[in-house]
Amino acid sequence: MNNYLPEVVFSGIVSVRDRLLQLDNPLRLESGEPSFDTPSHITEAMVRALADKETHYAPSTGIKPLKEAVLRKIARRNKIDYVKNPNHVLIVNGGMHGLYCAFQTILNQGDEVIVPRPNWTATAWMIRLAGGQTVFCDLKPEREYRWDPAELESKVTPRTKAILINTPHNPTGGVMQREDLKALLDVAAKHDLWVISDEAYEDVIYDHEHVSVASLAKEYPSKVQAKIISCYTFSKSYAMTGWRLGYVVCPNDEFVNQIKKMILYTINGVSTATQFAGVAALDGPQDAVHAMCAEYRKRRDLLFEGVNSSPLMSCETPPGGAFYLYARITEEWSGSAWELVNHLIDTYAMGAVPGDIFYDTQKSIRFSYACSTEMIEMAIERLNSTVQVK
Repeated sequence: MNNYLPEVVFSGIVSVRDRLLQLDNPLRLESGEPSFDTPSHITEAMVRALADKETHYAPSTGIKPLKEAVLRKIARRNKIDYVKNPNHVLIVNGGMHGLYCAFQTILNQGDEVIVPRPNWTATAWMIRLAGGQTVFCDLKPEREYRWDPAELESKVTPRTKAILINTPHNPTGGVMQREDLKALLDVAAKHDLWVISDEAYEDVIYDHEHVSVASLAKEYPSKVQAKIISCYTFSKSYAMTGWRLGYVVCPNDEFVNQIKKMILYTINGVSTATQFAGVAALDGPQDAVHAMCAEYRKRRDLLFEGVNSSPLMSCETPPGGAFYLYARITEEWSGSAWELVNHLIDTYAMGAVPGDIFYDTQKSIRFSYACSTEMIEMAIERLNSTVQVK
């Protein structure tokens, strides 16, 4: 057996999910799985591709029509209009695969990556699997979970290789503003760092605009632009979690030549027919994307009010994006965050995730409102009846 793998643990989210799936009619507020189905024009595009016998090997880094659709999309929606070469677009097996390949490509043993805390569980393990080390920079609720530039720069050491950003943010729903991203780019430029931008929730945003950090790099030297790796997925925007489709964008020939090896020797290319569905997603109507976001906003508002009605938890501001609500556990609950999660499962068949999973040092809990609106309403009713404290 590999000597390192025993140190890697399965996500605590999985353990919560496994417990819930043993119950009748659980409330799935632990999972980042959109309740919506993939829009029909996307599935129809895949059916057409299969009928057209698009069932053979594709180039390992993606078919030309999808790469060109990505270039149109990032210029139009992300304002990254200086990336024009299809070779700088790499089609991957979902956003997680893109991040994994990026870390494996740029990191050497002992390199440090500055990561927000709290943060999505898998990121730290992907960094460690690539030989790197995580250095956490705390996101605070009083700053709406946005970076403090001074604290960020204080984390830079001679071993720092990269900064990871995720906006909108999992698990807090925080959204970085233009001034935050510019301050971060200043730090990256000053210390010659890579920036890896996880933009999985780019279309799930409510009260702000989504700003891609690479779009702001136009104001910086080309060497700064060449060190920004933008990672995207179809999973959240188009309710395509099961399709496993994403893409990485980076205008750096050396990086591209090396990450191609990671893609080749991990998946040797995404399913060909799936890629034609991706073209339809990017080039087709976006009505469903906007409709899903509107429903998420409704769920957010319901859950925000419901959580703050419970004596056991408190959330200061509504999340600005993604579909997670991150709450602090009040002194009314004397047990741990894990004990509160287990209490909700045992008493109300309700899922949630403790902040411990996201490396948080404060007693916190994350609820997902990616589930149905009906589930949110039922969860609020049960939360408001949670009078047993520990």
